[in-house]
Amino acid sequence: MVLNPFKSFIVVALLLSSLASADDQNSSLVNADKAVYVNLLKSIKESKIANDEIALQKVLLEKLINTQPSTITKVPVNIPETIDEYSNLFNRYNDNALRKVSLDKKVNSIALKIKTLEKEIKSLDNNSTSVRTLQLQNALYTKSLQEFKDQSEALASEMLSIEKMLTESLKNIPFDPENQVKKTASNREDALKLRTTIDNFLVKKERFELLGDNLDRGVSAATISAKEEAYAKALRATMTSLFLEFSNALKSKNEKAFALEKSILDEGALLDSTGVMNESMASLLHAMEKKYFGTLDTITGSTTQEFKNIVKSTWNMLSEPIFTANGTPITTLKLILALFIFLIGVFGGGFYKTSIKKIANNSKSINLATRTILANMGYYVILLAAFFIALNVLGIDLSSIALVAGALSVGIGFGLQNIVSNLVSGIILMFERSIKIGDFVELSGTVRGHVTDIRMRSTTLNTNGNIDVIVPNRNFIEGNVINWTMHDKIKRFDIPFGVAYGTKPEHVIAVIKEAVVNSGYSDIIEAHDRFTNVIMTGMGSSSVDFLLQVWIHGEEILAPSKTMSRFLIIIYNTLNAHGIEIPFPQQDVHIKSSDEKSALALFQSQPKHIEERPEASEASQI
Repeated sequence: MVLNPFKSFIVVALLLSSLASADDQNSSLVNADKAVYVNLLKSIKESKIANDEIALQKVLLEKLINTQPSTITKVPVNIPETIDEYSNLFNRYNDNALRKVSLDKKVNSIALKIKTLEKEIKSLDNNSTSVRTLQLQNALYTKSLQEFKDQSEALASEMLSIEKMLTESLKNIPFDPENQVKKTASNREDALKLRTTIDNFLVKKERFELLGDNLDRGVSAATISAKEEAYAKALRATMTSLFLEFSNALKSKNEKAFALEKSILDEGALLDSTGVMNESMASLLHAMEKKYFGTLDTITGSTTQEFKNIVKSTWNMLSEPIFTANGTPITTLKLILALFIFLIGVFGGGFYKTSIKKIANNSKSINLATRTILANMGYYVILLAAFFIALNVLGIDLSSIALVAGALSVGIGFGLQNIVSNLVSGIILMFERSIKIGDFVELSGTVRGHVTDIRMRSTTLNTNGNIDVIVPNRNFIEGNVINWTMHDKIKRFDIPFGVAYGTKPEHVIAVIKEAVVNSGYSDIIEAHDRFTNVIMTGMGSSSVDFLLQVWIHGEEILAPSKTMSRFLIIIYNTLNAHGIEIPFPQQDVHIKSSDEKSALALFQSQPKHIEERPEASEASQI
């Protein structure tokens, strides 16, 4: 018969009345003995309450009643006398380490659950029926936690005993070093084969699953599991063999023991990926090393071995391929070495250029242009050689580079033709020497200046305004270039001017030539084939046109605007001194109008310098 909710609440309240608070109930249930759980279960059954909370409490109480006190059976550990007993003791240490790892995981998991339950219990009312359920569950967890802790502590104690026995019995164990090395190699080979087999099985199984084939095909989960167990046994056998080698090295105080320690820990990492077992293993190995080498030598040896391990790990990492180029694996080490060689080429080329400049400055036989060609060409040769050596270090076949270059030739022809053209033009300029460093050149009447540098792609011009102009080399090959100083620094300047009609040309020529000759400028050349001359060039619309031809030598030719200004001033002052009129453009205005007043007003509005001519007056009469 099921009680109504009110009666159920009364019964549960009576069950809880013996305890004062939630914390007291928790402590009482955790520390209670089996009789308390039996009485509680009996009371609940007699209450005839039937709901989920009561049912869960019954299950929890039954589990608490059936939980036996934690009893740990200690298997006696005997001091080993033979190599087999010594090996078995080491394996027992490893088994204990693995079991302890598992127990510690359970302890951590249950501890988190207990914290969660305690928070939930505190958040509920003490009179709630859910509180008793959570308290019973907490009691069950607490007893399990204590049991796992006791087992873990017992294992830790046994491991300390084993560590002491292994250390002390080492000197009495007879070892067979040669046979042990062979056994280690054999165990490693077995483990490697099993690992390869497992990987192949996994690949096959995945392939069959992708094809929708769920048949066994010899790669079932059971088969793979069996192989993995065999693989774990092979790893443990390898660890045991290495430990025997390690023990023999300790016995003879051979520093090889530190390297063997690293090998043992590496195998342990494969067996336990969490690394917890390796902590116990490292503790055992270090304790044995301190016993036979001493603390100082152990620290020194461990540090040296650790440094070797770091170097080895770094080397392996650098030797690991990061990508493949044309079928050739490229490693980080190769990249670093290739970059180092290329940087040596860059700095070596820079040192070469600096050395050439110093030699040229101290030698009178090497001019600026020759120095630049030697410096630039040598620099690019060194750079190119370093580049090809770097490619060779990377392991890239130069013939494959030629094939790639041939494949890219079409793209270069269309996309990079200007760059290639400039590079070829730069080489031509360096060898042809039609333009040299220090020459004063003019391009298309718009850009002119001194050549300060000739590189593979471009040439630098420094104008008289101290502006550096970077000109692509192809402009010097494909276009017209005026080199003012190619062979010498002599140039004829042609200065045009005009005089008014009515002036005798002979008189103009005579006074201008005389003025130039008497100007006192020392850079004017007067020779039988190069002399100052004035010629009449035409009769313009408003002036008679002349041209002063004067030969100049020296640095002044490199400042053409300044030189032209000098002679224009001479011409102006001479014409003005001799009363020769310098004309200006004039305009004739022809007006057709029937209204004379309008024509007159329009004429008066024009600028004063417009001259009225007879034909204009006649036109106004039309």
